[in-house]
Amino acid sequence: MAIATMNNETDTISFDQMKTQINSAVEELAIKHNTFVSEPYIGFEKGFTRISVSIPELLPALIIQCLSIIKDHLEHIRIHAFSDGYYAVQALNKNLFKTENIFDNLKIEFSGLTTNFKIECTKKGNLSQEEINCINALIHKAYSQAKENPVTRLIKHGASVYTDAGGLDWNYIAGYEEVKRTIRESIILPLKNPKVYDSIAEITRKTFESNRPKAILFEGPPGVGKTTIARIIAKEVQVPLVYVPVESIMSKWYGQSSQNLAAIFDACDDIGGSILFIDEIDSLAGSRDQNMYEATRRILSVLLRRLDGIGAITNTIVIGATNRKQDLDHALISRFDQTIHFPLPGEQERASIFGNYAKHLSPEELAKLAAASNSLSGRTIKDLCEQTERRWARKLIIKNLPPSPPPFEYYYHTVKSFIAAQA
Repeated sequence: MAIATMNNETDTISFDQMKTQINSAVEELAIKHNTFVSEPYIGFEKGFTRISVSIPELLPALIIQCLSIIKDHLEHIRIHAFSDGYYAVQALNKNLFKTENIFDNLKIEFSGLTTNFKIECTKKGNLSQEEINCINALIHKAYSQAKENPVTRLIKHGASVYTDAGGLDWNYIAGYEEVKRTIRESIILPLKNPKVYDSIAEITRKTFESNRPKAILFEGPPGVGKTTIARIIAKEVQVPLVYVPVESIMSKWYGQSSQNLAAIFDACDDIGGSILFIDEIDSLAGSRDQNMYEATRRILSVLLRRLDGIGAITNTIVIGATNRKQDLDHALISRFDQTIHFPLPGEQERASIFGNYAKHLSPEELAKLAAASNSLSGRTIKDLCEQTERRWARKLIIKNLPPSPPPFEYYYHTVKSFIAAQA
């Protein structure tokens, strides 16, 4: 959001005084709300005062409240742009019929779509006291509501929130056609067509219950693409993917681990639609048939209740990933609507994976690498290709040769050496 005021130099505050006022306001805000407030950047660049401060969120309700604050402090404004992730308002000159030098006036920009939210202010020369008050009020409003932002809460709990797949798509996953088909049928279609599934449930059931999946278990050895496919799913259905590693949940304090997990579930539901990906879920919730610590029992209780029970999730699909399904508690396995098995890639799939990382090799050379790499996962193949590239790069540097792709023999030697080391 950008705002500008009339350029009135008669009541401006010196740069140093302005900087002291803003820093003091930020410090008081952090103490009042007992929260971390980003230190603002305050500088003077090419004759313009510039202020930039990170904020926790940029929700529609906050934008409306900020517009009200701006109107209270600035006399004449107009909306310049109003779209997701960027809102621009510009104040007019005191004389509404004069537009010269209007871009020398104060501008306050609110930007950020899913992360990296900022308030940025620029003005030629120094700011007036009213403009400083306006900036301080906007920063205070943004941080006073920080606890309401579910993404901020998730990040504080160690989760990562992805809103895109970083250029990944289904072509990145070589082979696995049956796995892809199952995922499209069991996850993607229900997420993209919820009304169809709900209408069928209304026709068939005496008491309506959603027939859409709440939880899916990805089972298979490490490195077969479980996490990557979860990111591709989130991209296709256009919802955030919340990735939760085990270490972000576990705590040495009694009862804190189960509280962390419950808080993550709450934040995911508050987003209003997300995919919660819990990696190594077997480490969180082993079988009660084995000796179980009380902390693990409490975590398992949270999982069982949130997947199907009082306080169950409503807007979130959970994907659990494990390579030790046999260690999961039977009651937890029953909560998953479906288990999708990810096998190690076959020979044709391995050739395709090598082709993703060594596109310059011929089909015959890729087939030889695939035949020599039996039982290797896609992640291991990627690592071996990267290792080959580093070995080749060292040779080019030592011999002062121009950049070129590694020859087939380098890849083959790397694979054979790795297989021999594993024997």
